[in-house]
Amino acid sequence: MELRNKQLNQANFFTRSLFKLDKEIHKDIVYLIQSKIDFFGKPKSVIKISLNDYIDAKSTSKNDTYSFSEFYKFTNEVKNVGGAFYNKIERSFIAFNIVDNVQVDPDSPDTLKIELARFGKIFFYKEKLIQYINEITPVGKVQKQNGFTQIENSVFKIRGARRKKFYEILSQFKNTGFCIIAVIELKMILGYIEIIDKELKTTLTPEDQLKLIFIPEKNYEFKDKQPKFSYFERDFLKPAIQWINSEKCKDIKELRINRKFKKGRRISHIEFRFKPLKHELNKEELSCLEFFKGLGLDETQVIYLINRIGSGEMKKRWMENIQRSTFGQNQTAKYYDKVKQSEIKNISGFLYKNLFKELNKIS
Repeated sequence: MELRNKQLNQANFFTRSLFKLDKEIHKDIVYLIQSKIDFFGKPKSVIKISLNDYIDAKSTSKNDTYSFSEFYKFTNEVKNVGGAFYNKIERSFIAFNIVDNVQVDPDSPDTLKIELARFGKIFFYKEKLIQYINEITPVGKVQKQNGFTQIENSVFKIRGARRKKFYEILSQFKNTGFCIIAVIELKMILGYIEIIDKELKTTLTPEDQLKLIFIPEKNYEFKDKQPKFSYFERDFLKPAIQWINSEKCKDIKELRINRKFKKGRRISHIEFRFKPLKHELNKEELSCLEFFKGLGLDETQVIYLINRIGSGEMKKRWMENIQRSTFGQNQTAKYYDKVKQSEIKNISGFLYKNLFKELNKIS
């Protein structure tokens, strides 16, 4: 079986989007697609997933899961789901879908070929994300990288689509261990709130619903499935937090609600706190972080490696496999593979794909 990614990577645009997937299987299919994508590699239009991939990811058996026809049906349902996100750069609300087409692979009857839509590529490939940000950033303005979220692939084990989405949101802040979010935004992302047109009595599109978080209008009403915060906390937040803490997730530990902010008599915002990955680093690890960041790895990647294999192992691999030489008055650096005795043209790519395979694959 093809190896799966240890971390599921996605643009922060997608993490904070309104993308209503009604069933847990729908979320797992999206995760399965992400698990087959090299976020830092060359973008591809078609991704293949199989029922066996799903069975392996869920650690279950064929007798205890869906048939292939059901798996195909659920994947097609994901294709038909639209979403929306708020683009802070342009201050606009963007509608999207992530899958354009789903077909059975003629060469492998238990495998599906997933054709990614435009925003599927933007959300799941760093190269496409950067291109998109370049396109929408006005001329003369400093480009602000919107960033991406890395999510442990143990998210497959989380029960329930809402808990999975909650874990995604927290994962965006795992290096700081600090997250403040508006209750109305959190509820809407989790699918507790719908916005209804008072005259037509119909639910608005995801794009228009998201817009009304920021620009409320009198012609619409919020239909909240958990209008009392105490019930929302009792029925969703506390059980979800307890589950995350009891499972001893590697990236999110000691999760708690630290503060609740009020606007009038209502709780408007929640502050979540948990143990930050970055703040666990000692002097040697911080030195390791700065060294490998200077070679082109993202901070989240380096911290992930430090927590998984240790800074000592990282430096050992560097010393055993790579030689650095400088040339000329400007002391231009060149890197060489000691094993193959050849120059390394792209040092960050070599680190990601060769030296630290933990970043993208597990058996």
